[in-house]
Amino acid sequence: MRDFKELEIMREIKKKNTEALEELIKLFGRLVYYISNSILINEEEKSYIDECYNDVFIAIWDNSDCFDEEYGNLKGWIVSITKYKALDIKRNISKNKGLELIDDALEDERKPFEKVEIDEIINNAFKYLKEEDKSIFIKRYLEGYSIKEIAIKMNVSENYLHARISRARRKLKAIKGEVI
Repeated sequence: MRDFKELEIMREIKKKNTEALEELIKLFGRLVYYISNSILINEEEKSYIDECYNDVFIAIWDNSDCFDEEYGNLKGWIVSITKYKALDIKRNISKNKGLELIDDALEDERKPFEKVEIDEIINNAFKYLKEEDKSIFIKRYLEGYSIKEIAIKMNVSENYLHARISRARRKLKAIKGEVI
């Protein structure tokens, strides 16, 4: 038997109701983390679990029209999206090391020429981000604040920050080839 609460939530998400998305996250967030954690198993992959979590719920939001409530099972649909996103991240980790490599290079003071070059790369990449996204990204990845700390500072929800960071990361990855 279908859970009518889940179907109502999906109907509201299709109408782009953010409260419904938050309710969906409450219902299935732990499941998404569990599946992501079971696929992204080595230490380097573990650092992408939050990104996978964000990507899953963004995909649900962006593709809510693809869910057919007559034939589909919401839990199964979310499990499939999570597996796909986690496996996609696993495949791409070797290609895209993310900004962690840039952070490491910035800390290496023995190579001032490379530091200047990397500063230039970061500045070029960040010019494509909105000011708010740049600020969030810098606080999270360069200054090391937790999502919770940033949310409190900015008086926004953690889910909002996860979505903003995920979008900024995707944008930076998309331009990475052009900038670097």
